Amino acid sequence: MAGRISATEHTYRTLTERILSGDLPPGAKVDANVIASTAGVSPTPVRNALNRLVGAGLLRSQANEGFFVPACSEHDLRDLYDCSSAMLILALARSTNVQKRAKRAAIRDAAVEAPMEIQTEITFQMIMALAANKILESAFATANIRLRPARMAESECIANQSAELRRIRQAYDGADCSELDLLIDRYHRRRIRLIPKIAEQMRERAGDGAIGFAQS
Repeated sequence: MAGRISATEHTYRTLTERILSGDLPPGAKVDANVIASTAGVSPTPVRNALNRLVGAGLLRSQANEGFFVPACSEHDLRDLYDCSSAMLILALARSTNVQKRAKRAAIRDAAVEAPMEIQTEITFQMIMALAANKILESAFATANIRLRPARMAESECIANQSAELRRIRQAYDGADCSELDLLIDRYHRRRIRLIPKIAEQMRERAGDGAIGFAQS
């Protein structure tokens, strides 16, 4: 049937959303046989999906123990923000004919109707596409999505997020790489400085069953 996705892809997408939403909190065990039985599919595609999630950093595999949702430390969060910044700046440095690319793939207003964390993911993924390197884009997409729980918590710690992201979009749409480089660096440095506050907010949300966070 056209448009039908495989059991592996369906399991991967479903578990990704459950992990990012906090429905599967840090420390939760994910049992392939239970998932397969519940979904009425073979354990093989489920295990394939779980291994993909391990590769994406959203699950951890422990020998003879199975799959678990990992906790995220402040050090992990610092590395993720730093990775995001470095890869976006690399994309700008590698971009060629940036003005034509930006005009062809302008960030439209439709993106701003989504929640802030999704707006950010869309904006940064489009900037990353300037590198014209699918492997880099894939690696960035993984880091991008792993930052979603932190971005969900940022709204309690960081003011003027909408204006901040709007300036980044405007610099992208205007093909102003110098300004974009500056804004991206400033965006991530601000969050790295605020990691203790972001971490605290994430711990509070974890207490409500939303998302989880481990202290360093």
